[in-house]
Formats: sequence, C-alpha cells, structure tokens
Amino acid sequence: MTTNSEPLRLGGVSEVAAELKVSRQQVAKLRQRDDFPLPVGSLTVGDVWDLNVIRRWAGSRLRRTAGRPAANTQRLAVGRRFEFGAEIGGGGFAVVYSAQDLNSPSGTQVAVKVLREMHALDPETVARFERELRLMSDLSHPHVMPVLASGTDERHGLWYAMPIARGSLADELGNNMEQGDIVAVMRQICAGLAYIHGEPILHRDLKPENVLRTQTGTWAISDFGLARAVAESTVRLTVTAETMGTPFYTAPEQWKDAKRVDKRADIYSAGKILQALVTGGTPVDDDVPAGKLRAVIQRAISQDPQRRHTSATDLLAAIEAAVAVVPAGEWETPEEKATRLRPRLREGGVADEAALEELARWAEEVDSADDEEMGWFARTLSALPADSVEWWWDRDPGAFSRVFLAFAERLEGEFPFEVCDGLAGFARRAIAVTRDAIILQEAICGLTCLGHHHNRWHVRDVVVAILQGIRSDEDAGAATEGLRMAGKDAAEWTVGDTVIRTLRPTLRAGLIKFLGADEE
Repeated sequence: MTTNSEPLRLGGVSEVAAELKVSRQQVAKLRQRDDFPLPVGSLTVGDVWDLNVIRRWAGSRLRRTAGRPAANTQRLAVGRRFEFGAEIGGGGFAVVYSAQDLNSPSGTQVAVKVLREMHALDPETVARFERELRLMSDLSHPHVMPVLASGTDERHGLWYAMPIARGSLADELGNNMEQGDIVAVMRQICAGLAYIHGEPILHRDLKPENVLRTQTGTWAISDFGLARAVAESTVRLTVTAETMGTPFYTAPEQWKDAKRVDKRADIYSAGKILQALVTGGTPVDDDVPAGKLRAVIQRAISQDPQRRHTSATDLLAAIEAAVAVVPAGEWETPEEKATRLRPRLREGGVADEAALEELARWAEEVDSADDEEMGWFARTLSALPADSVEWWWDRDPGAFSRVFLAFAERLEGEFPFEVCDGLAGFARRAIAVTRDAIILQEAICGLTCLGHHHNRWHVRDVVVAILQGIRSDEDAGAATEGLRMAGKDAAEWTVGDTVIRTLRPTLRAGLIKFLGADEE
C-alpha cells in the first residue's frame, strides 16, 4: 500500500537483497520465514515485491537476525504483515491484540483477534469463528467494523484484523448521556443493523461491548462470533453453541430455540442497549423509567417477538417519532389534552386509533407523582370503551398493565363526585376484557378505596358485582388480596355479611377470616 508521499517501488530478489543489505542467498533463507512479506506479483523473471513493505519489515521487531528468528520473536506476527503489540481485550474463546500493519506506509495500528488454543476447542467453536470471518469479510458499511485481512497461522490459529477502536459503547454507560446523544448513537446502531439484516445476517450477540467507537468518532457494530447467515440452514451447531449470548441483552427465544430466531432477536438486543443508555446501567430487568423513550423500549424488549418492532428501520422511526420536537404554541396542559382526547376516545364502539396512540404515548410520559396530571390522565383513560381496551391489551399487554396499575393507584386520590362512576366503569371493563388476576386485584383495591373515600354507593355496587361474578379460586385469591390492600375500614364499608354470603366459597372464607364476619 502506498500513498502520494511514498512513490511505488517494485523489485525482484536482487533489489530486495540490496534493500536488506544481504546476499541473494540470504533472501532465499528469509523467504522461508512465516513473517517475511509476500510478493505482490510474479513476472517471467521471478517474483516482485513492494520494496517499501520490505523496508518497513526490515525496521520492525520481526527481523532480529539475517537467519531464522528466535522462538519468542516468532510469536509476534500473523499474516506476514501484522506485528503484535499488547493484549487489549478478549473474552470467551478469543483474545485481541493491538498490532502494527507493516503493509501500511505509516505502520497503522490495528486490532487483531485470534482464537485461543484452537487445538483444544470443540469443532462448533471453530466453525463459529470461521463463519465470523466469512461473514465480516463481505460486509462494507460505515457502521459495521470491516475486516482488513484474515487467515490461519501455525502458532496462533484463526485470526482476523480490523481497524483499532477508541473504546466501546460499554464505556459510556453511567455517563448520563443526553437524549440527543442517545438518539445519535441509536441512529448509527440501527443503520448498521439494518444493513446486516439486509445481507441477510443475524448478529445474535449485540451488546454495548460489541458497538465500537471508530477512529473518526462514529459507532460501528463488531464481533459476529455468534452470527449466522439466515440462508445457512445446513449449519448444525450444538445447543450450547447456538444459544450462546450475553445475559440481559439476549432475546428470551434465543435461549429456548436459537435455531429458529429471526432479526427480532437483534431488535430485542438493540432495545436493551437503548434501555441501558437511558438508565445508565445494565438492563437487569424490564423496568423502564417514565420518559419519551419508554414506550419504544418496552415494545422493543417485549417477551413476545411478534409485538416487537418489525425491523431496525422501524425501531429507529419509533425513536425519532418519540423525541420529535413539538412546534412552538402546540403545548397543552393536562386538562386541555384530556378535554381534546376524551370525545375521540369514546365515540362509537371503538376509539379513534390515532387518539389511542396518543393516549398510549401520554401513558408512557405521565409523571405518576404529579397528582394533577395523573388525575386528568385517569379521567381520560376512563373514557375507553371495551373494544378500545381490547385493542390496547392485544397490542401490548405489558404496557396496558403498567398503565392500569398507575390508574388503580390513583383511585385513592381526590376526584369530583360525578367522575367516580366513570372510573369504576372503566375498571370493570378492563377486568372483563383482560381476565387478568393482577388487574383484578388492583382494580378491587382502587375501587374499594375510591367508593369508601367519596362515599359513592354506585362504586360500591360495581365492586360487589365484580366480586359476585368471580368463578375461580385464583380470582378469589386476587380479590381477597385487593380488599386487604384497601384496608379493613374500606373493605367493611364495601362488603357486609349479606354480600359475603353471596360470594364464591373460597372468596367468602377469605373475607370472613379477614373481616371477622359471621359465617351464617
């Protein structure tokens, strides 16, 4: 490799001997060394070398003597061009060294990844590393780390070289990145991931450590040790090899049946990276703080692959939409937003889907500690008809559950008298649609507190009707716990001896024990 500042110089054995200041016979001996530069071509008179490369080789640590190098010197290079420096990373079955590219005019520093003790590894691990080399060698994208060269070395085994990085995204965790910086990082990750999926390739080990900062400051996806071409269905690796990945960032289906995962597993990992950037730490669970990106993250890391974003492009579009700047003059107070949305949410049997989408975004951004905003949000939510509850529950049950729990907790607060009935009606619809024990428990607790606090008998009647409709022991346990959470005073105001005698036996027994009511 030459530049304008270093004119190309080619030569045969005689010119190489003159460059090294040795005889032609000594050049013949040097050519037997694994680290001696390869010729760049061959003419009728013999092989031809780049004399600039020969000169750099001569000035490197690789040439210690005119004869064969010492054993410790033999361990310093691979590919006849990469002179090893310090170990700079690694993990699992590979180690990474800094290295000098002797073919570069300026001796460019690169990173060389080699397989540890290849002879001692199982065939699946070797096959996975070879696949990594094959896949990465064909990739060319500004946000995917390129492979500069690869090969097999007698002493080191499989290896490949890539541009040396300035660190990884893992170094940024805990630095309280600004939202704009987080979005900029995700743009680059999604762009690289979209390109990879278009090849088509799955990464399957996307995590902050495998997103590297290039020398120009951009971010690029690296380390395809667990990747596989989608079309490569004939490759059969062991279950252990197939399911390798990194806890917290690996999609749940990858651990269960890795041979059948698709690009949505990488979407999950990208969502976990976004969660880590937002929270500033390892995403050990699915808890995401309130904010503009919470809904995007929760969809990306859904346990059900069918509910995730369909592609990296779709994920990026959702991120961009979530952080879009609201034009000046369009900000609304919670009351104004509630007043605008409520008619659209309750018109006809099914609400305006655009209004539902806006309500869902509001749910992810609302501050549950703000009593005023939560009050208006709860009133807006209560306008939803059963079909709209079903739409939301089918679309994202996890998000709906979180929203409902915040709603139920707010029922212990203050509301105008006329609003209470609407809140109770919505809770009853949510129970009927979802048939979820946790929602039942939280609704019973919230409505019991609401009716008792406001002395609202209609709310009491709704709670009693829900209790009388319980048909399973699981729901009976959830309802009993909900009443216990509401407190004895509120529970006694809601259900008396007459009501208790109309309930399912398991529910009746639980309430008698809790309230000390008469059994007859």
